[in-house]
Amino acid sequence: MNWWMLAAGAMALICAAGHAIAGWGMFYRPINADLRSELHAGVFAGMWHIITINFTLSALALVALGTRHGNAVAWLVAAQFAGYAAVYVVISLRLGGALKLFQWMPFGATAILSALGAITTP
Repeated sequence: MNWWMLAAGAMALICAAGHAIAGWGMFYRPINADLRSELHAGVFAGMWHIITINFTLSALALVALGTRHGNAVAWLVAAQFAGYAAVYVVISLRLGGALKLFQWMPFGATAILSALGAITTP
């Protein structure tokens, strides 16, 4: 057990919660209200959610490393990029089509490749 890594994971979880909960009212809503373009608002929403996903999954990766699970980091990276893909495909569809924001495709490919790497790790 690596207590430093576990402490880092706990701290990263605090960062993720602060971003998602406190930051929503302090930053996300006011900035989003000032954006005039639907496309810009969609990209901003995607970026906000990706940061939240990244903070959360990075925290979980640190906790997994602290408890020394074999291929947990590869699975967490796969989950991270799957989350990115989901955020962008939903926003893209809301903006009028799957190709409005294409970022979900490379994010999804990264998730699939990372999952394949985790599956094949001995």
